[in-house]
Amino acid sequence: MKKNIFITVGQLARSAGILLLFLYLGRGIQYISHLPIPGSIFGLLLLFLGLNLRLVPLYYVLPTGSFLLNYITLFFVPVGVGLLQYSELLSTHWLTIIVSSVISTVATLISVGWLYQRFSK
Repeated sequence: MKKNIFITVGQLARSAGILLLFLYLGRGIQYISHLPIPGSIFGLLLLFLGLNLRLVPLYYVLPTGSFLLNYITLFFVPVGVGLLQYSELLSTHWLTIIVSSVISTVATLISVGWLYQRFSK
């Protein structure tokens, strides 16, 4: 029983360590390049490449990844609360925000659908 707990804790620690490693690699790339792209995006792309090229086995990152996905809705609470600070700005520009959101959503749906049809042949 105790051995199983230590194995689980070890797997979670390894998984979290790998995710943090890619996060900080991405932040380092952003710091060095001074591009206006968040370091977390670079880290996510590096993790994607590492998983696709099979440099990092999926089962290494699965424990922490599954845990974070189970509670992903909690990560949106601070963002929603933060929007309350900008209620005056949002009430002034609500129409622009809604129109741009709808247009970008429709453009994304159309482009993804078109690309899927093109590449699935």
